[in-house]
Amino acid sequence: MKQEENSRRAFFKKAAAAVGVVATAGFVSKAISPKAEVTAEEARLLNARDAVLQERAVKSNKMTLMSEDEKHQRLNDLLACHKQETA
Repeated sequence: MKQEENSRRAFFKKAAAAVGVVATAGFVSKAISPKAEVTAEEARLLNARDAVLQERAVKSNKMTLMSEDEKHQRLNDLLACHKQETA
């Protein structure tokens, strides 16, 4: 009787694991784009578009200097965080 219960339990564990694997595979297959291959021309266009976007982003960044008070406050925040993590 004990072996029969154990074999049923083992069967249901295996069945549950199989259902989980199938469900995960279905989810992953939907999450991955169906069109994985990109032609050379499409890749060139995508790279050119990315380069333009990156150049715009870099050009729009402007450096602003921190005041001495901001520097001290930032340093104190970092040291407090470090002390909290090491404590």
